[in-house]
Amino acid sequence: MNYKTETVTCNICGADDTDKVTDKGQHNLPINLVLCKVCGLGYLNPRWDAEGYLDFYKNQYDKYYRPDINNEKKANYKKNHILNRLKERGLLNDKATEILDIGCGAGANLLDLGCALPKAKLNAIEPSQDSQVILRKNGVQVLSDDVNSSWDRQISEKFDLIVMRHVLEHFLDPLKVLIRIRETLSDKGIIYIAVPNNLKPTQNLEKSWFRVVHTYYFNKYSLANILRLAGLEEIEIVEGDKYNDGEVFLIAKKSAKKIDPAISKEHYAEQKAVFDRVKKEQNSVSYFLKDKLRKV
Repeated sequence: MNYKTETVTCNICGADDTDKVTDKGQHNLPINLVLCKVCGLGYLNPRWDAEGYLDFYKNQYDKYYRPDINNEKKANYKKNHILNRLKERGLLNDKATEILDIGCGAGANLLDLGCALPKAKLNAIEPSQDSQVILRKNGVQVLSDDVNSSWDRQISEKFDLIVMRHVLEHFLDPLKVLIRIRETLSDKGIIYIAVPNNLKPTQNLEKSWFRVVHTYYFNKYSLANILRLAGLEEIEIVEGDKYNDGEVFLIAKKSAKKIDPAISKEHYAEQKAVFDRVKKEQNSVSYFLKDKLRKV
């Protein structure tokens, strides 16, 4: 995979002042993870360009991350984390008529939402060609294979619910995407976003947690900040729960007024301290022995 690379600045504060974290990632694919010293956002820099990433998602991603895609079964919607979280907060709109799931894979979560909200039309944006075949077989309208395309010009209705589960961290320009998505949200619609929580990583950093497909590394601070810059405001942000303790998820709506981001170098210091501590622990002899014992 000899893709071209590009350099970028921080997607939140625009600064070009970073601290390198590592160049080691899952599957030994090349990464260059840095932390913004101004706001604490983690991101890959340099990284593959848009053409390279799109080719990888279309033709390589399933091989690395979804090898059993054609055997994927729809989960029991009564146990679906997204549904349960929305229900528990009284935010599952049974009158919803349009749902969009971005980066939905073969559509397990989207189809579960369809079971719970039978009046809703199901829409998807998904680059994987194999996933698109499965989605269409299940009656899902695939709007595009690229969130950066002109898919928003095709739609005539606004979405009552937009889902991005473990997707925002994959975008090359998440702020730009969120701004566009906001315009497709109905006035009373909500957005559900879940990403890995980089203040509380639950896997080996350099063997699993850090990935070439994760171009951004969010936590509760950076997630709230990018949301505000996009004209959205959080209804709630949660760091892990009984369903998944390794992610931070939020539910948001359109903001009626401008909310300034809370930029702080303390956020950088906190995130750096977490990465440094966990890397040191995972490179220790005791961690190596525990990992070997666990595998046995």
